[in-house]
Amino acid sequence: MTYEWPLYFCLFLALWSAVVGGVFSAFSEFIMSGLLRTEPAGGMEAMQQINRTVIKTQFVAGIMTIPVFSIAFGVYSIFVFSGPALVVMILAPTVFVPSVLLMTMFGNVPMNNKLDSLDYKTADSLAYWQEYGRVWTRLNHLRSLGSILTAGLYIIAAVTLIASDQV
Repeated sequence: MTYEWPLYFCLFLALWSAVVGGVFSAFSEFIMSGLLRTEPAGGMEAMQQINRTVIKTQFVAGIMTIPVFSIAFGVYSIFVFSGPALVVMILAPTVFVPSVLLMTMFGNVPMNNKLDSLDYKTADSLAYWQEYGRVWTRLNHLRSLGSILTAGLYIIAAVTLIASDQV
């Protein structure tokens, strides 16, 4: 029995994960470094505003829904596919959930919340801003890597499905 939709779904999840990874990468590579090079109060205030704005975007919806779709697709795959394609479809959410979703929930978001609660004009806040920039960016590098690796895994899954005649 052949199904084409899983192939397209793999490519959709690959693209979606790559876009999320690209946004993370942009933040890690030049947005945060630019904010950290400004006057601390200005960079801190800008990041507070970015964090307040990002909550209402498709980007956050992606971070929250990719795991749901990936896990459901992985469970479905257990019953339908076999071999390397199945392994890769199980690996993708196994990479994304801890490196992106959990890192976001338990790493970056708590730091964002703490930053948001601070008055960007106080000395303690400005000291935290330097630590925030260093630690938050490291965590963000990991989120970027996890998203891009997930995208690669879904591309490999799509190719493997085709090569093994499972779609």
